Amino acid sequence: MKRTGAVIVAAGHKWGKQTFSPMLPVGDSTVIRRIIITMKRAGIDPVVVVTGRNGDELEKHISNLRVICLRNEQFENTQMYASICMGLNYIEDLCDRVLILPAKFPLFLKQTVELLLGTEAEAACPVYEGRRGHPVLVSSSVIPSLLAYKGERGLRGALRQEAVREKVAELPVEDQGIILSVETDEDCKEERVRAQQIDIHPQIQVSLERDEAFFGPSMAQFLALIAHTGSMQTACRQMHMSYTKGWKLLKAAEKQLGYPLLYTRSGGTDGGFSQLTPKAEEFLRRFLQMEKELMREGERLYRKYFLEGEIQ
Repeated sequence: MKRTGAVIVAAGHKWGKQTFSPMLPVGDSTVIRRIIITMKRAGIDPVVVVTGRNGDELEKHISNLRVICLRNEQFENTQMYASICMGLNYIEDLCDRVLILPAKFPLFLKQTVELLLGTEAEAACPVYEGRRGHPVLVSSSVIPSLLAYKGERGLRGALRQEAVREKVAELPVEDQGIILSVETDEDCKEERVRAQQIDIHPQIQVSLERDEAFFGPSMAQFLALIAHTGSMQTACRQMHMSYTKGWKLLKAAEKQLGYPLLYTRSGGTDGGFSQLTPKAEEFLRRFLQMEKELMREGERLYRKYFLEGEIQ
């Protein structure tokens, strides 16, 4: 099965001192949280969020959603496409395909993501009444051409370059959300935005325990971030927890499992690094697969008990 991740750009390149759209309210949520939740519900993993302006606040706001945050420290001096490329560089070796979108289109439907996942095209755009929208799907084979692009018009221009444009499929959808942006306070006042509610859905969180729990979603995210970044310190920072707390969690899990989870090296001319042990990699792989299967079962049970017959 193809693994599909996402790159969401929320660096605030063009907002300046105006409203910062990723944090704007959309019904019962915010722009950025609604985008991430829709992606997660469609099975997208990993989700990479490129931050910049208001980075600390934004990263804390989404810290419980198990995403990877990359900070573009040069957001004020670069275009949005630079953040897209930052995300693609990071995620390129982790996935077979990637969904790309700026954090200003929170109203697209889960069904649209699922339609994109069903295509065999090397790249695909959803289209509503003749207009291309977001998110855009690209395969790993297309990413090098996107990263090499130095022209104008950002992602739109990159998708229309000669090496890519013939590979892009247009998928008609009945989903106006792919073209409806939420960027200002005025946008938030529109009835179609104010009335939005995220569908009720099951969220299964499983933990492993002996006398007490020692491995759960947070620990899985912690190890995954270490594996992605090669740095325990970076993983702690992305999860907004102290290095001391991360170390205690790691040692508690190792004590219960009976084997080390990390190889570490500090300092030196090449700098330090952290790497999962082979046993840790296999343990994490199995835990994440178990989570996915439990989520599918949770969706099935939710449909059975709540959707097949409405509560009167």
